[in-house]
Amino acid sequence: MNAPRRTLALIAIAVNFGINVPAVFSQNLTNPWVEKAFRPLVQNRTVDGLSIGYIDGKHQGIVHLGSANQAGKRPDDTTLYEIGSVSKVFTSLMLADLVVRGDIDLNAAADVPNAAGIRLPSRDGRPIRWIDLSTHRSGLPRLPDNLAPTDETDPYRDYDSKKAAAFLNHYKLPHRPGDTQEYSNFGASILGYLVAQKAGKSYQQLLRERIATPLGLTDCTVDLSEDQKKRLATPHAEFGSATAPWTFADLPGAGGIRATLGDMMRFAQAQLTPPPGKLGEAIELAWKQQRDRDASGPRLGLAWVIAADGETRWHNGETGGSHSMILVNRKLHFSLVVLCNTGFKGADINPLDLAALSILAGREPEPKANEVSDQGTAKVPIDATLRHRLEGRYRLTPSFIFTVRDRDGHLMVSITNQSTQEVFPDSPTRWSYHDVDATLEFKLRKTGPNESGAPSKRH
Repeated sequence: MNAPRRTLALIAIAVNFGINVPAVFSQNLTNPWVEKAFRPLVQNRTVDGLSIGYIDGKHQGIVHLGSANQAGKRPDDTTLYEIGSVSKVFTSLMLADLVVRGDIDLNAAADVPNAAGIRLPSRDGRPIRWIDLSTHRSGLPRLPDNLAPTDETDPYRDYDSKKAAAFLNHYKLPHRPGDTQEYSNFGASILGYLVAQKAGKSYQQLLRERIATPLGLTDCTVDLSEDQKKRLATPHAEFGSATAPWTFADLPGAGGIRATLGDMMRFAQAQLTPPPGKLGEAIELAWKQQRDRDASGPRLGLAWVIAADGETRWHNGETGGSHSMILVNRKLHFSLVVLCNTGFKGADINPLDLAALSILAGREPEPKANEVSDQGTAKVPIDATLRHRLEGRYRLTPSFIFTVRDRDGHLMVSITNQSTQEVFPDSPTRWSYHDVDATLEFKLRKTGPNESGAPSKRH
């Protein structure tokens, strides 16, 4: 029998789960601070290379670490990365652009004449609307069942709009569109295709015309030139294991964009301070909360995940060999962008995100005050009764669960699809990892069992 779920706050990802952000923002970030947070990922052979950019008030900086390719070249401002599912934010911004131009009604059925003959299903008289595709409430699956890659290292290469149309011809929606949030790469791909068809352009053309060129994102693209191919960071399935970049047929909307850190920093700045004109209006529409949090998922803008603080918008992405994230908070005038050329298979959250978000938790990555002895035992005495009270399953999302167990005096924590690691006490309720810069904080009642429930959630 599983122990009752109890409230758990992961300080390292505080913004996602609604923990108050400390006063670290009273002082600007610095490049050395950011480097301290991320360099261990390279030193510990977790990632091959990465680029981090931040905007903190009027101050901003860029840090490049590790290797961009197998020859050991360091990433720089010209290095392109796959941004994976962060592409969904761009796709939904293109949708918002057509809405503010009057070409699409956001709450109308996503019914567009198109070359592939795609027709979206409905259920109980309720069609799939544009907003449903952008907020993962279409009822479409994460992936279609006729996706049968001939090359597992490049799974979307041959899956085109014609195959998508064939799948949709027989697919039965499991529930009414709009009722339940279910993260759908397929739905985002269809959204990108239909938005481009509505505009009478290819996805690449629409991306360049409506977003990249106006914002000065010179290398933000799906299709790579010969020069850009030379500057693309070599993807790695895991540290030191190079793999193929992902390519897409005519459905890149869920994950097909590549960009430099400079491109993404300019994009982040535009979210903080939207430009005048239609593009600025579109950014505001995408930023606006469109769906409330419920049991099936978090609050959403158009593709943007809205953190429990109500202010922070964020998204992350992953391909077979790359990882990315962008986080923007207008109230703090703060943004963080991380691009990495190493993937993390099957992880709901991973060391890269933990390092990135630990910055937001206000903890400079210095040694802990309560240092650990050579035997790995903390100097804070913790009795067996307290350790037992901390045991249980802590659900942040249906697919992201912390399982905490007392194993012979050692508090062991496993996370869905990740290895089990020991945590060590800084206090009776604060326990820290040693291999990643992350801390767990347990919120306990004064007496009796802990409160059931779970904090707000993420992708």
